[in-house]
Amino acid sequence: MGNAEILRTACHHDICQHCYDLASRKEKSCCPALGCAELMIDEEDMICEGPCKKALVFDKTIVIPCCGARMCDVCGPKWTNGRDFCELGKCVNKESAKRRKSADATRQPCMGSLHCEGEVLRNFPSELECDHDVCIKCIGSMLDECEKNGKSPACPVKTCAIPYRCESVLALDAQFPEKKAFFSKFTLQAKFSMQTLKDDIVTNIIHGDLNTMNGQKFSLKIGQCDDDDGGMPMEFVREGTLGDLVRETRRVLKILPTDKIYGYYRIDDNKKSKLDVTKDTIRSSCSSLNINENTTVLVDTTGIVSRPKKQ
Repeated sequence: MGNAEILRTACHHDICQHCYDLASRKEKSCCPALGCAELMIDEEDMICEGPCKKALVFDKTIVIPCCGARMCDVCGPKWTNGRDFCELGKCVNKESAKRRKSADATRQPCMGSLHCEGEVLRNFPSELECDHDVCIKCIGSMLDECEKNGKSPACPVKTCAIPYRCESVLALDAQFPEKKAFFSKFTLQAKFSMQTLKDDIVTNIIHGDLNTMNGQKFSLKIGQCDDDDGGMPMEFVREGTLGDLVRETRRVLKILPTDKIYGYYRIDDNKKSKLDVTKDTIRSSCSSLNINENTTVLVDTTGIVSRPKKQ
């Protein structure tokens, strides 16, 4: 379900729309996340807000659009007199109950490990990353594991494990001075680019017959710097420009125009070097830049771009 909408449950688990619907159809709408089984929605949302105040059933529940009230299929039509909306001035007021609940929720639960009661770090991780709140203890355990396995810091939530970006790693570097040796293994680039490649010139890439066209094609590997699978193949043309190659690479890797990009890199004969993408180089052809079948193009979306080789 790669393209499914992601929904957040009351117990702060992110699940896809398909799993959410399947769990909602059961007698008790429990979270399908491994080891959780808590109610997916607030208990007060499972009670009819009409006169009967009975427990709601999935396929017999009506949500009134004007105020969002949840009622059974008996109370709902009576409350609205058979209309789609409440009568003027009769909307269900749920604000007071929500305020009482928010006042009680003074402590955000840690999501780093099951039943963890540690106090979460505020404003961490940085923006445009996962939104899992974790405590300092869970982060410390994650760093120990990453140091042991030679991996970059990532979200401690097992179902997530997305690598942290440069800003978050720099914050951890300051928070854990005892891990200085571990963080020194990474080259952290704090600068990033969100610029749009502007190419006002239309480049004629292919001329001639079908044989000429087939001769232009070649397959190279592309990926992100934190990929462990060695990248994926992508077809391109030798006389295609670097700007077109970058755009096609981002399209295949599903990198959005607003995503942070810290740099582009190339690997030739197991040697990694920076790929300069500027207004002067984007019109250069792949053949002139010696980008061929033996080249791997990497996009850095984390800011952690290299590790020195072990001695």
